[in-house]
Amino acid sequence: MTKDQRTGNIQGIEFKVIYSSRRSLGISVLPDSSVIVRVPNRTTDKTISRIVNEKASWIIKHRDNYIKLDNSKLKRSYAEGEIHLFRGQESVLRIEKSARSYIRFCDSFIELGLAGTDDARAIKSLLYKGYKNEAMILFPMILNAMLKKYEDQMFKPASLVIRTMKRRWGSCSNRGIITLSTELVKLPDLYIEYVVTHELCHLKHHNHGAKYYILLSELFPEWKTVRKELRKYIQ
Repeated sequence: MTKDQRTGNIQGIEFKVIYSSRRSLGISVLPDSSVIVRVPNRTTDKTISRIVNEKASWIIKHRDNYIKLDNSKLKRSYAEGEIHLFRGQESVLRIEKSARSYIRFCDSFIELGLAGTDDARAIKSLLYKGYKNEAMILFPMILNAMLKKYEDQMFKPASLVIRTMKRRWGSCSNRGIITLSTELVKLPDLYIEYVVTHELCHLKHHNHGAKYYILLSELFPEWKTVRKELRKYIQ
């Protein structure tokens, strides 16, 4: 643990404290149920303890919801007949023996061909390769559609990166690079459009301050509802 980080435990809440040059204190409960407390560099332990105590009920509620959702997730076996999401639709795995590996996304099926039809690791690898390939086609299309929709904002992202992210759906760097998680391809396009819009707004406001949310509300009025729905999907 570096000097600018430490851990704590209050009321059974384990949390990590991250110190930085930020001006305000913030608490985040991540989808893996971990708790992060971000504070200005000179924040005292007494202040941190007071804030965590004040927010304890809120933290526990969200942490336990994530734990409940995580425990209820289907344990994947990556076998014939198993259901997986693709663009918001439940799709059944169809696995065939094939000397040449392939994957096809159909209306209600995901067809995979590979040598080892009972090799769960190989099936998972092929499935996620397929997800990545689909995301590489779909995400730029949605980004371009959003840029056209919001053309009066003159958003100019530096580039688009698509990769698997365990804790985030998307991000926008200070250099204007937008990154989207491959996992988004499993969800309805509306959620992808929301995440893209969310990150585009960061091109103008690199924080979550009042001006940021004014812009987001102007461009995506239903963002609060969509964000709430998005939170039910655990990566």
